Amino acid sequence: MAPFPAMGNSFAAIQWREGISGGANARQAGTARSRRRPGLGMDLLVRDGAVGDQAANLALEEALARAGPRAPVLRIWQNASCVVIGRAQRPAREVNLAACTASGVPVLRRASGGGTVYQDLGNLNVSMAVPGRAPGLAAEVAALVAAVIAGLGLAPSAGERGVFVGPAKVSGLASQLTRVGSLAHATLLVTTPAARVGVFLTPAPAEHHPADSRRSPVASLRDLGCDLGVAAARGAVLAEAARRYGPPRRRAPSAAERRWQRRLLAERYRMDSWHLTGRTEEAQWTTRPVLTCTG
Repeated sequence: MAPFPAMGNSFAAIQWREGISGGANARQAGTARSRRRPGLGMDLLVRDGAVGDQAANLALEEALARAGPRAPVLRIWQNASCVVIGRAQRPAREVNLAACTASGVPVLRRASGGGTVYQDLGNLNVSMAVPGRAPGLAAEVAALVAAVIAGLGLAPSAGERGVFVGPAKVSGLASQLTRVGSLAHATLLVTTPAARVGVFLTPAPAEHHPADSRRSPVASLRDLGCDLGVAAARGAVLAEAARRYGPPRRRAPSAAERRWQRRLLAERYRMDSWHLTGRTEEAQWTTRPVLTCTG
């Protein structure tokens, strides 16, 4: 697993512009624990949707990047059971479609790249959106998640594909860049058993394609011996974010973010063709997406 390089100047520049941190306090992405970064803090998104509307949740993720938040924003959220594939992936190569159909588990496509993930209420999603282009944002999110895991007494390693404890992947990672905003998001398996994840995903195909997920064994925090629930994991993420960026400012999605969410739902996320093929005839405005990803 390749570790992240140093973060570079992209996120540090955003921190400086938004008052989150002075340049001297910027940390490398692989750092598991961090002192509090002085500054104005970060927004925390609240009242952001229902766990049972997975398509709306994914549309809001993309909306955060396309609306371009005025300040960095953290979102900690959940989806009911579903499989989410990366922007360029093919469902038949990633997903046990028969098992999903039999269990009523929907298969959805997100706008960010990376690999396929299974989500349910034993999984926590941690997202960060910032104004402008920030190629180093995924490393920042990985470092945040790794710090939470280290605080539980485990020894995580953050890399381009996510956060691992030993050979087991605990957190997947992906990102999206637009002209006005950047998004990075991570999964964190808290109580979902690894065996359940395996039911809905396929083994690696015999012939590898560039967009295929790079399969790894997975484990939840509970599989690794951590006796905590999702609510406690959410509290740990919030506490670590407060140590790094200062106390968060709670806010609901902005009017611009809601407008983008409604548009994306109409032109992408409520359309079967988007989830099946990644294409929609109606969405001509995004025929040339600007994306970056890890998986």
